[in-house]
Amino acid sequence: MKLKTSPLFNPIFSFILDNPARKFIENPEKKIKLMGVKSGMKVLEVGAANGFITPYLSKQVGVDGSVISIDIQKKLIDKALKKFSFLSNVSFKTEDAANLKSIKNNEIDLIFLYYAFHEIKEKEKAVKEFYRVLKNGGILSIKEPKFEINKKDIIDYKNIIVSSSFNVIENEKDSDLLGRYIKFMKY
Repeated sequence: MKLKTSPLFNPIFSFILDNPARKFIENPEKKIKLMGVKSGMKVLEVGAANGFITPYLSKQVGVDGSVISIDIQKKLIDKALKKFSFLSNVSFKTEDAANLKSIKNNEIDLIFLYYAFHEIKEKEKAVKEFYRVLKNGGILSIKEPKFEINKKDIIDYKNIIVSSSFNVIENEKDSDLLGRYIKFMKY
């Protein structure tokens, strides 16, 4: 099956990600709770870009939790690190979702992709890595842009994830004007 892959977000346009209006349009605090992030969790943020969601994840997991924020583009991770180096429960890494070499087996409570799954080229390999690093009962939570990713794409993504031994725990739902999300669990 040929899965749709979008080009990586161009770091030149990262100022768009920091637009203050985005906070009001997307309400990230609400989305993070909706997608299953809780206090005390160890969260892997895949496709962190320049860190728009990162401080909200940091706040939600609290002092007893932690966040590993990764992106394949070093320029974006460098921007995130520069802006959010004060977040003591967050580590930033340049890493490929299809090769999570710095993360141990069964280490993560929740994997969080916020407008990022469609950019992963090797989705099948990435999903296998997600399965490897998630604890049993761990959650894979994906939010995708509804104007770029259609329902057929979501079905294709769901099929590849379920074929890697994940179970759907929450079917596709619109989370706001811009996106839809779906959640899976590792059993």
